[in-house]
Amino acid sequence: MDKLVEILNSCDVSDYQIVCDETKSHQCFFIRHQLDQHRICSVKKIVLTIYVDNSDKTLRGSAKKEIFPSETEEEIRADIMDMKENALLALNPYFPLEGNVNYYEEKKEFDLLDSLKNVITAVESIKETDTEKINSYEVFVNEKYRHIVNSQGVSISFNTSDEMVEIVINSTNGDHEVEVYHMIEAGSDRDSESIKKEIEAVFKKANDRSKAQPVEKMNNVHLLISGNDLREFFQYFLDKINTSAVYSKMSQNKVGDVIQKGENCDKITLKVKANLDYSSRNSLYSTEGVKASDFTVLKDGEYVNYVGSRQFAHYLGLSDVGFVNNFTVEPGSKTTEEMKQQPYLEIVEFSSFQVDTITGDFGGEFRLAYYYDGKTVKEVTAGSITSNITDVLDHIYLSKQTRQINNCIVPETIELFDINVAGN
Repeated sequence: MDKLVEILNSCDVSDYQIVCDETKSHQCFFIRHQLDQHRICSVKKIVLTIYVDNSDKTLRGSAKKEIFPSETEEEIRADIMDMKENALLALNPYFPLEGNVNYYEEKKEFDLLDSLKNVITAVESIKETDTEKINSYEVFVNEKYRHIVNSQGVSISFNTSDEMVEIVINSTNGDHEVEVYHMIEAGSDRDSESIKKEIEAVFKKANDRSKAQPVEKMNNVHLLISGNDLREFFQYFLDKINTSAVYSKMSQNKVGDVIQKGENCDKITLKVKANLDYSSRNSLYSTEGVKASDFTVLKDGEYVNYVGSRQFAHYLGLSDVGFVNNFTVEPGSKTTEEMKQQPYLEIVEFSSFQVDTITGDFGGEFRLAYYYDGKTVKEVTAGSITSNITDVLDHIYLSKQTRQINNCIVPETIELFDINVAGN
């Protein structure tokens, strides 16, 4: 990196930023319970961003490129010259880089083999059934060392670690077979028992999927949504107050806006967390050099803080805007059991759940849901829902129970009303 900085200082760029990630990982690939491959990877990735200003420093262009460790000095200089030309093709209003931030951690070696063993032990301890079997799974455990440098005096180095499991489960019901894919992302501090319980829950979903029948078309449904897609639902509120979306007019929201005005609902409170146990996305600083912090974004249905980059915060005249690694949503007023006292459709697995940040439209096709008609609960599939977040906010309820989905803690279930379901 020192050589790259030396070259940059001689290439007449206005500013620069370098993010260097050194990642060491153990990766295991299993077919059924048989180890097919174990590989160890060590990767160094350097991403350079240069900034070029006009003569009176009112406009600034930027260009980004990965610089490979094997490149010669001549190749790096050629890269920078190309980047300077590209930066001048798209000039934006000037903004300053973060400056004079220094933080240093010694490079740490994590016990990756112990982390690997922890995950594999969790998977192998699961008891298969006559109808549910593990088809295959992959385990990745990583240690990362990040070094951030810019031309305004930022020099930051810190360690992180994380792990990921991808598993495929087959479930048979007579001649009918389904294949269920599930991914777990977590920090390396997650214990094996919680990993085991999460995968066991997937076994049950797989069994229910194999029995599910296509749902019929229904109108004005009492709808419950559970499962991992709730992270995307609540991410919408962060996206709407992101400085980039606000500045570009993709969002009309601003601090002080009250987005829930009804009385018959649970008001949403969303907080950003610098560190969250078991999260794979904990990071002490952003790539811009902004220190992670705890703060509230949404308080009882009212926006109280922005999130986003330094560039767009500067354009909006803001001096203190944080970034998001992790977030939590406070629980609501009802238990999940109370929500199920009347007929309902509970969707637990979408094939693709999408939320449009601009319009607020959300929905998708679901793979597994439970329909309660007031007497019995049956498994259903192959239906879809579409609604709009602004239309449901004044009559939404959040469960008292919460669950963690990697980098967020959210209510276990949300309750909506008068939702139309497309089906057969």
